[in-house]
Amino acid sequence: MDNEKMIVISDSSPLISLALIGKLDILKKLYKEIWAPTAVYEEVVKSDKPFADELILFLNGKTKSVTNKMAVEVLLSDIGAGEAEAIVLALEQQPDIILIDDLKARKLAKLKGFKVIGTMGILLQAKNEGLIKEIKPLISKLISKDIRISAKIVEIVLQAAQE
Repeated sequence: MDNEKMIVISDSSPLISLALIGKLDILKKLYKEIWAPTAVYEEVVKSDKPFADELILFLNGKTKSVTNKMAVEVLLSDIGAGEAEAIVLALEQQPDIILIDDLKARKLAKLKGFKVIGTMGILLQAKNEGLIKEIKPLISKLISKDIRISAKIVEIVLQAAQE
């Protein structure tokens, strides 16, 4: 599928991670449209967050409200508000991809039939398309900013990136 045509719905963590390493622009280059549910917007633009201003600008005009609030309530027993709204919004809007890092939410989205990519997958795609030269320094930067990434995932991604 041509990435230029892709529509994605994002949870908070990929947005925060990319903002922390100054790579939010990758999303605009990889995907035609990026949407974030209201709960995600509210999570990422809290004024105490160092990246809030950047995400307010980035998400301008990209926020959508979920219609099925009941479905969100059901999911809240298992996953966070941002993930729950991202999955329900995906059910309502049928995007090409959902951007989620949380393992439980990823499994749930996959069960619903969605293609799921996380921050590492976005970086790998960006490298494959020549948007970034190296992933390793970006992963180091994320880890230094307290973003948790399992050693196994790092190993898999660096192997796939041939780094």
